[in-house]
Amino acid sequence: MTEGEVITNLVEFMNVLMAGISVYFTIVSAYVVGLYAFLIRAHWALKLVSFLFFTLIFFFLMQFNYGAGVFQRGLVETLAQWEIDPGLTPAGQTALDSARSGLNAKVRTVMWLGSAATYLALVYLTFFHRWENLLGEDKAASEERRNAD
Repeated sequence: MTEGEVITNLVEFMNVLMAGISVYFTIVSAYVVGLYAFLIRAHWALKLVSFLFFTLIFFFLMQFNYGAGVFQRGLVETLAQWEIDPGLTPAGQTALDSARSGLNAKVRTVMWLGSAATYLALVYLTFFHRWENLLGEDKAASEERRNAD
């Protein structure tokens, strides 16, 4: 593998990361809409099955993100080895300096903390939150639903 191929793979990693983030936002947004529009009125068993399915997809995405990060760190280590011998081009040195600046670790930390906070918030909203008025519900229907729980 050449330095140019490593840099190309690092750029491609950013594309994969952005695609993963967009899929993450799509799945979380779809679950929130489904939660508000449908699952709140659903039996606890359906809520549980839906949340378990969401959990499966959510953790699959987190594992994918982790694996991509390991691959990216391997590419950076390759550049670090080449920095010593035979030396890097300015593009390679810039990519290595960017990775060493700690930005990648900060982005990973924010992603993991944000994902954990999102997951815990959805646990609360799915199983414990007492929703006031739901979609298409007037005040009387809301009172009746809350009293039936």
